[in-house]
Amino acid sequence: MGQLIGTVHFARVGQTPAFNPHELASLGAVCTHLSACLAGLRKPSSPPPNLLSQRLTPREIQIAKLVAKGLTNAEIGAELWITHNSVKQALKRMFRKLDVSARTEMVAKLRDILQE
Repeated sequence: MGQLIGTVHFARVGQTPAFNPHELASLGAVCTHLSACLAGLRKPSSPPPNLLSQRLTPREIQIAKLVAKGLTNAEIGAELWITHNSVKQALKRMFRKLDVSARTEMVAKLRDILQE
């Protein structure tokens, strides 16, 4: 579990109406993005000891972890604030680097890395 290290407040001022559902969804996405960025800053920068992980960039490892959770390319893109096509292209590069041809094969090959 994470540890609370600070807060960000979003508020209306004066006579402005309350946030609507669309604005709340957008603010939720901003909060998720900030949390992910802060979590990344707090992690040690040294790569995992596994040799396979050294073939992948930190972003590719993020993508692999989300693939392992069963997310679609569109869901991964939304989570990482990139297009689903960027996810698709990253997966193609990852498959080449790891010499695999499917998502499940990639997850199985990276099993130890993805559990960290």
